Amino acid sequence: MTTTQAAVAANPRILGYLAPIGPLAMAGWAFALPYQISDASQVWIPKAAAGSDRLQISFIMLLLFAVTALVGAIVTGIEARRASHKIGTAGLAFTFLGFTAVSFSGAGYDAAAVASYRTVNDVAQVEKILAELDSFVAPMLAGAVFVPLMALGVILMGIALWRGGTVPRWAAAAMILAFPVILAGGAVSTIVNGVGWLLLAIGFGAAGATYARR
Repeated sequence: MTTTQAAVAANPRILGYLAPIGPLAMAGWAFALPYQISDASQVWIPKAAAGSDRLQISFIMLLLFAVTALVGAIVTGIEARRASHKIGTAGLAFTFLGFTAVSFSGAGYDAAAVASYRTVNDVAQVEKILAELDSFVAPMLAGAVFVPLMALGVILMGIALWRGGTVPRWAAAAMILAFPVILAGGAVSTIVNGVGWLLLAIGFGAAGATYARR
């Protein structure tokens, strides 16, 4: 048994405290990005290459998300199921699958783009390389499904928590609003995207606190 496993076995409350870490990491990812999510290839690829220090931070945030997000989804899902069994169960399932998909897609795409651009210094050539990456089925599917799965799952969990009253309603409302703000941020600004993830962290944190108290 690892030290972490022993700690969790001795004090399951630790899982509750970990619940908001994944969304907080994604907020950090959004704030660290050296480009806007809506930027065209001719813009975001050179920006990413020029902002490698910020990009490294964004990669670390994605790694932190990958190792904590599923814990947060499960803990929040447990509380959502207690509040409303059917809606909470559906929300947990969709969120778990969505978080798994985004963790699989990870930082590889940006890293490949920057490495290719530094090698060939030609955005058109980089786009061809990225198109080849997109042709692999697994990452293509992960990239296609993670947003709708996460959005649907988180909203359903927020509705369940709102109906059940297991967390303050303002925290459930923050969770329900999180993904509309995250999606709007994809078109408007990474700052707005990061604010959406902070809203999600509020909802996950409230559910985690409830779980820890139990």
